[in-house]
Amino acid sequence: MGRPLKIAKAQAVLTITNTATVGSVVTVSGGNLVTAPTVGIMSGMSFICAGSISGLVANTVYYVDTILTNTTFSVSTTQLSVQPRVMATLANSSGGTVKASFAVVDAYFNNPVGGAGFPATNANTYGVVGGNTAIVGKQVLANIAIGYTGTGNVFASTGSNVVVGLGTDFANLATGTKLYAQTGGNVQVAQLLGTATATKGNLTVAVANTSTTGNIIATTGNAQTLTVNTPVTFTADLGNLVTGTTYFVKAIANAAAFTVSATPGGAEVDLSTATGTPDAVQNRVVLGAVSANNATGTYGYGDPFTQALPEAGYIVRQKGKTKYLVTGTVSGLTGACYTANVANTALTPNTMSIIATNAAPGTQYVSSVNDYNSEVFPATVAPGSLSIGTLYTIYQSGTTNWVACGAASNITGITFTATATGSGTGLAVLNTVNPDIIGTFNTAYVANAANGQPNPIVTINGV
Repeated sequence: MGRPLKIAKAQAVLTITNTATVGSVVTVSGGNLVTAPTVGIMSGMSFICAGSISGLVANTVYYVDTILTNTTFSVSTTQLSVQPRVMATLANSSGGTVKASFAVVDAYFNNPVGGAGFPATNANTYGVVGGNTAIVGKQVLANIAIGYTGTGNVFASTGSNVVVGLGTDFANLATGTKLYAQTGGNVQVAQLLGTATATKGNLTVAVANTSTTGNIIATTGNAQTLTVNTPVTFTADLGNLVTGTTYFVKAIANAAAFTVSATPGGAEVDLSTATGTPDAVQNRVVLGAVSANNATGTYGYGDPFTQALPEAGYIVRQKGKTKYLVTGTVSGLTGACYTANVANTALTPNTMSIIATNAAPGTQYVSSVNDYNSEVFPATVAPGSLSIGTLYTIYQSGTTNWVACGAASNITGITFTATATGSGTGLAVLNTVNPDIIGTFNTAYVANAANGQPNPIVTINGV
């Protein structure tokens, strides 16, 4: 493995919206220049634009000459120590959306601004990674899924595509999020439920009356949209039903009638005859397909759950050979993820994938990346074929109980010494046989085919 990956950083990334000929002035949005809290921009600081705008040329270093207001400053083409200073020649413009990165470091460690072919043609230039494309320079495309514990418990059935929550807030769940029920005893296993669609939040069914006979709750809304054996609340008191109390849908007789119990699977709640207009409410999310697993909890009160949104992201810090601190560009979350040899849609919580192509060009997934070499996942080993006492790394969790095989958890990327041969659909790789390859942003070559390189060369997908 080469040197640790140099992660590009910038003091701030702002958007240039307007430019003015008089005074060589630019207007920016995205942070305060004067009023606290400021973004730390100072006179003399360098900046680079991701695109050209009204006289400012992309990939060219400029300097903050004088900060004029909270959103404006003048631009110099030379450092402030150079006298006389040369001001930038700008045109008048408005409504711009060009990103400008200030005081960028480690974005192009062996291909500085002004170097031959910057930023595209130096093969080994990748100091900046992930989806933070406002920082100028080539970037590794990282797909991530940061997992975190959801609030409340979930109820799911393999016969339905609806997941109902108890104490959840599914209205704020991002579309495309994967939900996993945490099942089991002391050692919990994440069981995939499915992927959230845009249909989520509170489902309400209008209630008309309650009846002592049969303890029926009559509705003007469609009772059959509710889910049996899952929590339900009511927005007002009615016929012994108490607002804010959690009940459970006992049975649904038809579209206009249902019953409830006070506990999962318990007896029907005794109701008095009353009329009113409250709503029956279930917090739920509709999955893209029927749930892959059941979730009811040991005592019928649902299972705790985790969630993860597969999204574009960027690496904040390298924490280990296959472990990185990453930030999602959609969720805004920051967390640790392990590299995995799977497509973006197959990522499990706390995993990420870095894609490369070989000379074929076939798709490769990179297990580790640094500022010179990278490593591609080698051949896999299926559970049932694990050799006890051998060091492995999980790269696809599947249905395998990796904890029972000696791993600390079932998360992709965990390295462990096998204590059992294993079973299930997961896959592992030998921890010691990842082949070094040379990662580039340009042409991929076979080993020994370019500049005497002894190792294969792949193109890491960049943005």
